Amino acid sequence: MANVTTKTVLIPLDGSANSRRALAYLAKRARTDKRLRLCLLNVQLPLPPSLFVTRAMIEHYHDAKSKEDLKGIRGILATHHVSAETLVRIGNPAQTIVQVAKQRRCAEIVMGTRGLGSLKGLILGSVTTKVIQLSRIPVTVVP
Repeated sequence: MANVTTKTVLIPLDGSANSRRALAYLAKRARTDKRLRLCLLNVQLPLPPSLFVTRAMIEHYHDAKSKEDLKGIRGILATHHVSAETLVRIGNPAQTIVQVAKQRRCAEIVMGTRGLGSLKGLILGSVTTKVIQLSRIPVTVVP
């Protein structure tokens, strides 16, 4: 049997329709290209503890928010008969995405657009734009 080289592809998911569309695109690719290994990433913004917000409350919030953001992805994966590893990290979204892609030796990052904010944001979201600027690996943007 020939040695098949796998290609890990990172897909950041934030619960938006755009990120689910990007996942569907990648899952469709993975169904036909068995070399692709999907790594799903949800990045939560860090929240500082205070007198009124404890670390336990912040952990509970991050856990609940990541579950909300990742809701529905199992259905997309099942529809395309593919599996994926799922990671949750806390940090600056763009920097964390690029860092995880590097740590996991990903060959590609696949992201959705956001279309919110400034003139540049009309085409790409600010996180997507920043990932493109920071990444040394290819970034595929799914509209």
